[in-house]
Amino acid sequence: MTDKSNQTLYDLIRAYMQALGTSRTTVVALKSYMDAVQRLRCAPDEFRPMLHRLNTVIKNTEPKVVPLVHLIEAFEEEMNAAGDLPLEAARRRAVEILSRQQARFESATFRVTGHCMDAIADGDLIIVHSPTAYIRDALVRTHTDLKRTFRVLVLKQDFLRTKELIKKLEQHAVDHIVIPEYNLSHYLRSAGKLFVGAVSVTPDNQVVAGIGTANVVSLCHWYHVPVYLFVESIKFAHTSLPEQHIYNEMQDKTEAGFTFHMQTFSHDFIDLAMVDHLVTEVGEIAP
Repeated sequence: MTDKSNQTLYDLIRAYMQALGTSRTTVVALKSYMDAVQRLRCAPDEFRPMLHRLNTVIKNTEPKVVPLVHLIEAFEEEMNAAGDLPLEAARRRAVEILSRQQARFESATFRVTGHCMDAIADGDLIIVHSPTAYIRDALVRTHTDLKRTFRVLVLKQDFLRTKELIKKLEQHAVDHIVIPEYNLSHYLRSAGKLFVGAVSVTPDNQVVAGIGTANVVSLCHWYHVPVYLFVESIKFAHTSLPEQHIYNEMQDKTEAGFTFHMQTFSHDFIDLAMVDHLVTEVGEIAP
């Protein structure tokens, strides 16, 4: 793949992460990979080199999609262990491995949803910021299945993610308030919890999360609002924050006839010390 093709893929993955979140982007990427393997037409000796080139691109996205990176690394190990196979057998083996990894990842996500539901109590006012699918599902299921009474304070940030959350809450009659993110200070004395997800957690105790998360977590930490981070353990990265490839976009912008040069990072990072409850698929663990 050319550098231009790589950049197009990175742009696409960032767009998916912004609209769907990291976990659903990982699942979409795995499904797309399996579809590509089944559609690929090549000579037998070209199959593995083509997979290797695609794997290399996936492992260097901006930012790194850590769960996808881990899954691709495991996929490579299993494919190597399988040895030389005829083309169709190699194709079937690749799809089988990826399908099994997808099921395992979705199982972990489902268990995180269950632990998120356990953290919701009657009478809670829960702040949500750019929530992941499992936080969104937990809010709905706690209301509909467990019949708990609580309110959700929705911070309007990314339009697509906020819109999807609001539609879900309205559809299931979950009590909620929508406010601009910059009005959060007016609710911090009454809010009981903040729920956030993450792209990754790094070994130097940093959390890569959606843009705007750092400000919200900092405010909640200052006002002693407990911060709950829900994250699958496969999102724990092996490399430090500087190696997570957080994308820095530089572009000229024009507003009211005035043009200026602006830099924007695609994601925030926060110190794990500001997280009060770190919850994975196995339950709460020490930060």
